[in-house]
Amino acid sequence: MTETPTDNERDAAPSVEPAARARVSFVVDVAPLSAVVGDLPTVVAEFSLALVALFYPTNIAKKANVVVTELVQNIVENVLDPTSQGQVKLAIDGKELVISVANAASDEAVAKVRARIESLGTPAEAKKLLAQTIRERRPQRLKGGLGLIRLVAENRFTLSCDDSDGRLTVTARYPLEG
Repeated sequence: MTETPTDNERDAAPSVEPAARARVSFVVDVAPLSAVVGDLPTVVAEFSLALVALFYPTNIAKKANVVVTELVQNIVENVLDPTSQGQVKLAIDGKELVISVANAASDEAVAKVRARIESLGTPAEAKKLLAQTIRERRPQRLKGGLGLIRLVAENRFTLSCDDSDGRLTVTARYPLEG
């Protein structure tokens, strides 16, 4: 017969700390952007998925894939200067997944992106905006323009943007704790 430990024995047993989550990060710099001849968003997104999945649950890796695809696609579609650089950064540390992209952008483009991000609000507000936008565009059969909304509404990322020296950086954050 096996005896169960007493409360005193349980209290005296050493506590086991949960395994620390890996810190993983990478940066991809591409210059000039005019040299891109293939599907850069898919290549970088699939790499993100595979790398993050080595250390974190698949659902987190899939979130990284979705964000990288959307944000890198935005860089490729909105090249201001073909000789400029595009940059993708991903970092995950057990507390947060952070993905940012940066590229040259006009003041007008920065203002447009900033206004779009500010209009998204909370995930609940973004869900309403997503539904409204889909309804409005259905008769017109317009494509595109839903990516940033979906990052907030469906994937629960917090988006921000920053500009300095003619470069726009869009950052997506997803908390892994709490």
